[in-house]
Amino acid sequence: MRKYSINRSLCGGTVLLTGATGFIGGSLLERILELDPGPNCVYVLVRKREGISPKARIDKILASPLFVRLKPEALRKVKVIPCDLTAGNLGLSDGDRQILLSECTHVFHSAAFISFAAHLNSAVRINLLSTRHLLGLTKRMPKLRAMVHVSTAYANCTRNSDEVLQERLYPSSMEPSSFIDMMERMSCEEINHKTEEILGNHVNTYTFTKQMAENLLAMERGNVPLSIIRPSIVLNSWSQPTVGWVDNVNSGACGFIAGIAKGLFRTFQATPNTLLDVIPVDMVVSTILAAAERAHQDPENLHIFHCTSNTINPTTWDEYCEEVVRACREHPCENLLWYPKARIRKNYLRNLLVLYVFQIIPAFIINSISPIWNFDKSELIYQVQRRYLKGNSYTSFFSTHQWKFDRRNTQVLQDALAPDEREVHPMDPRLINWRKYFEICVVGTRRYFHKESSATTERARQQMKRLKITAELTPFFIFALLTYAMMNIGISWSIASIFSATIVLFFIWL
Repeated sequence: MRKYSINRSLCGGTVLLTGATGFIGGSLLERILELDPGPNCVYVLVRKREGISPKARIDKILASPLFVRLKPEALRKVKVIPCDLTAGNLGLSDGDRQILLSECTHVFHSAAFISFAAHLNSAVRINLLSTRHLLGLTKRMPKLRAMVHVSTAYANCTRNSDEVLQERLYPSSMEPSSFIDMMERMSCEEINHKTEEILGNHVNTYTFTKQMAENLLAMERGNVPLSIIRPSIVLNSWSQPTVGWVDNVNSGACGFIAGIAKGLFRTFQATPNTLLDVIPVDMVVSTILAAAERAHQDPENLHIFHCTSNTINPTTWDEYCEEVVRACREHPCENLLWYPKARIRKNYLRNLLVLYVFQIIPAFIINSISPIWNFDKSELIYQVQRRYLKGNSYTSFFSTHQWKFDRRNTQVLQDALAPDEREVHPMDPRLINWRKYFEICVVGTRRYFHKESSATTERARQQMKRLKITAELTPFFIFALLTYAMMNIGISWSIASIFSATIVLFFIWL
């Protein structure tokens, strides 16, 4: 690959971006607008949602801390186009479609339905059909230089875990167009009834439809210069646009950090020494922009890049949990529910027992007696715990298995990038010190998700010290309470104390 510059890669062009309201898409939009010299215009396709207009949704994002470093003239490059990606014509007006066809030079498709519990019909419409519809529009763009599709490293999670997954296309279980035809002939009831059979070895509709979308792009791209990016678990930014940026905690790893930070979560099912593959969002964005240049330089071939870390800078679930807990204690949030403490547990039943004893049941009790305390957040806490319980069941397959990802294509991108741009556009996971990075994630989540400033940290530390003392005394209180209760019903002190100690030690062991 020839040497290239990300800063100049979009110079004078016109960008079409989907998924700008998401974590990756929003970060990508910010970086594109930061490029100097950058594109002339960025068209963002956004749908109306819950009564909020597309423009209002983008205006809210542009007003967030993510875009604070941008000048007003850069923000004015953003043009919002209402759409419906699942519609055959993308829900575009004739005028908007004509503008996109005549002007666009780069297409970035990061919109996706990232839900492990999604019904197959919904996942197909958003992850597969929208990709086909966008590709159909892209193929008619005479000025097109490159299209980049954001997939997932786990699209091929059905492969043997001993196998190193390559940066190449793996065939889906069905030919995409035949699968789409089959889905269109089936009723919703038939689809729900046959979902498990259709998915085969895939554990959810998300990975199934993402793999299918990759195959569809490969088969139907025609002359479109195309790159596919496969990021693993995407966490807070490493350095760009600011250290620790995050705007949602929808992924399991992000949500776990947010929950520990508030003392909500105590356990997560995973294999402790299994390799965890996480990647900062700014490294994903850098790889997307670099992949566009690769597709432009070599338009004949399909290019696939793994945006992953575990083969060149490994870390484990155990290290992740330990460092997150440590950082949560060093940088505590205000209004903690409990002293930050969490562990990775491999055993399903043990993890489930801890979930119920230390999270679900206490949240239910708090919610039940909240009218007495006038605690207005009790219902929210209970709902969070119920969602977390479901989330554990959806993510356990991925946290108890590991995959290794080849990165040779991505390494070529890194090596060919202009040396003076490698700090501004980080791509190399070997730069990451995991202890430091997980601390960055905690501090960033505290600041940007929980919206707590650094000025409150010292006050939060004092609150946490009191909670620590309470947490340390709680086993003794439970021991005394159980012993007293049993002695009141005629059980001798020795038997009562042995039984109480056994119960307390059992829960400590958990």
